[in-house]
Amino acid sequence: MSLADSSVAITAGSGTTIATSTVGSKLHQVVMQADASGHIAGSLPTYFYCSPPSAVGANKLHLDLFNATGSGKIIDIRGLWLIPKTDVAVVGAVASRIDVYRTSAVGTGGTAAATDSATVDVAGGNFTKFDESNSAIPAQITARLIPTGGATISRWLFPTFVPMEETATSMAYISQFQNLIPALTFGQKLVVRENTGLLFKQGSVVSVGSLTILIAFTLE
Repeated sequence: MSLADSSVAITAGSGTTIATSTVGSKLHQVVMQADASGHIAGSLPTYFYCSPPSAVGANKLHLDLFNATGSGKIIDIRGLWLIPKTDVAVVGAVASRIDVYRTSAVGTGGTAAATDSATVDVAGGNFTKFDESNSAIPAQITARLIPTGGATISRWLFPTFVPMEETATSMAYISQFQNLIPALTFGQKLVVRENTGLLFKQGSVVSVGSLTILIAFTLE
């Protein structure tokens, strides 16, 4: 990661060297942007979590992501995708409603996520880094596939509907590219502070098929 340095005084002929670039025989100062965290834009350590396909089911708890007290980090959700499994025939299936909630307690039961696994669709899903030089994710940040307890709901955030039909003309192929948290659209990032989490829970309609949950996030 790269933090922006303190400001410096610029004095012609002395002081700190300032980066420049020549364009059209004119010298232009080179500027690097910093984001609200104080990091040089594009340098904030980034990670993602990916679940294996989870079979849909009425009122099913699909995934719990939690940032427990002591992590010393804030999770900023940069992207969230719900990806229907389209290599298995589920012709005529209705969409699955997935509600996203904020939670105040970690999930229990189910299957805990792995870290940096090389196994495709590893049970519990997988945390990994965008850059191998990133620091390890604190142990207090956890994910759990199909929790059976805990994951206490404190607030409903929003619903989304995932089309499950696999035919080439279905919306399933389009929806998998839809980022539900477009960072440049909203005024603030979706933040998960210590002792809070996110829960992905299906609505009351059964539907058929399976879906994968992909979350891209940074740590501050």
